[in-house]
Amino acid sequence: MNTKNLENSYDVIFIGSGIGSLTAASLLAQHNNSKVLILEKHFQAGGFTHEFQRKQNKYSWDVGIHYIGDLGEKSFLRKVFDSITRKGVKWERMKEPFEKFVYPDKTFSVYGEPERYISDLIKEFPEEEQAIRKYFKDVQRTATLIGKHTMLRLSPPPLETLIGLFDTEKPILTLKDYYDIHFKDERLKGILTSQWGNYGLPPHLASFAIHAQVVQHYLNGGYFPLGGSGKIFESIEPIIEEKGGKTLTSHSVEEILIEDNKAVGVKVKTLRGEEKDTYQNFYAPVIVSNTGAYSTYMWLIPETQNISFRADLKNFFESLTSISSITIYLGLKDNPQKLGFQGENHWIYATYDHDKAFVNRKNWLEDGDIPIAYLSFPSLKNPEAKAHTADIISFLDYEFFEKWKDKPWKKRGEDYKELKDKIADKLINYVDSKYPGFKDMIDYIEVSTPITNEHFTSHPKGSIYGLPCVSERYDKEKCPWFDIKTPIKNLYLTGADTSSPGISGALMGGLNVANVLMEGKNIIKFISKS
Repeated sequence: MNTKNLENSYDVIFIGSGIGSLTAASLLAQHNNSKVLILEKHFQAGGFTHEFQRKQNKYSWDVGIHYIGDLGEKSFLRKVFDSITRKGVKWERMKEPFEKFVYPDKTFSVYGEPERYISDLIKEFPEEEQAIRKYFKDVQRTATLIGKHTMLRLSPPPLETLIGLFDTEKPILTLKDYYDIHFKDERLKGILTSQWGNYGLPPHLASFAIHAQVVQHYLNGGYFPLGGSGKIFESIEPIIEEKGGKTLTSHSVEEILIEDNKAVGVKVKTLRGEEKDTYQNFYAPVIVSNTGAYSTYMWLIPETQNISFRADLKNFFESLTSISSITIYLGLKDNPQKLGFQGENHWIYATYDHDKAFVNRKNWLEDGDIPIAYLSFPSLKNPEAKAHTADIISFLDYEFFEKWKDKPWKKRGEDYKELKDKIADKLINYVDSKYPGFKDMIDYIEVSTPITNEHFTSHPKGSIYGLPCVSERYDKEKCPWFDIKTPIKNLYLTGADTSSPGISGALMGGLNVANVLMEGKNIIKFISKS
């Protein structure tokens, strides 16, 4: 089918408006003169980079960006952000320390200075000095190796082949594998694992590779977009529109249109306005899905289309834990600096045993201690904030909320509201027990659950991480669904599932798919030299 002469025709169609789509769309518009269409199910564009406001826009929260690392002036990630936004986003470096790991008997502060981080650990665990220094070298080597293969679109080497890298005869697949070989002190293992909420798996499940990438990413501190994360889409939208492209919100892609094993367009349902519940088709010679590998292969590609690994993908998803999160959005009456907060993130844990904490995520609502709570202050990271805000994030399984998933957003009934109130009360009281006076500052409370995430993003079970970052993820022969290229001609994937979780991982997925679609131009090399 020649799609150029059809009504509703574009050069490239993107499913979802997350940073993976925005990155690729901006680069294609700027460097390939592409007319792109971005289709977003949510009524607000930007995916996990968007903001929302409450109480006459007094309070504002960033739904996905809590902090980003590796954004120094000369870093490659900074160059990519500057390129896709034409330097329309300014980045505010977080005050130091930018993280605190809070345990029952100790709080460990993390500074964005690698040598200080290492020396503070050695001061606390002097008998483990050699292992600590080796750990940071192994983190850097692994992150560099995996990053290089991702950038070059090569299948990463099976993680077993990293044996030489770690100087050990035993294979290192999981984070637990590494710890059991190199460290003795359980408290040290716990502290080093404290950022696992960034990728959503505990040591016995998480690949050492993803842990290394996250640790390396934050070694030089954290950054936050000045004016809020909404500045990202706000800067990119005009770039797309210059070439005739556009973004349509409240438009849900229901099916990818395929003819003779070629993607030719998408079937779309309008969710709001005068045309609500009507369908229309949009066409393009290239379709890029940013809605996740599982959603794309299991829901958007018709069942009649043969996908050889569909059953394996389903088994991969169902056999592994897809961790779900809840977020308490808080508007504050007063400046939290009065309680000693300076904008740093607080990772609060009930135990150094993160595998145990992972298991206990199922029990805390009814009868157990809260195993993990992440406390963040968006307003203290953003000097342009109008009023003070906070977030509390914890884990709670999708099954707690599943019975309400088919009910309309904000109309799920009194019993659903009661459950959310119970969650908020318990988490707020827990934080207040650590930081007395916190509860008295609260003026506004809103709770987001996994079914909220699922409703707006179509991510299965409302997971914010994409498919789990277990060691099998890095074996493209066993898990081909992580590839940018799909078995359907002209259909590509982008976002976190093609790279790694988080905004920076999804952005790299967008960069890589743009590089594929502009074959011969080597956009990565161009940005590197900018």
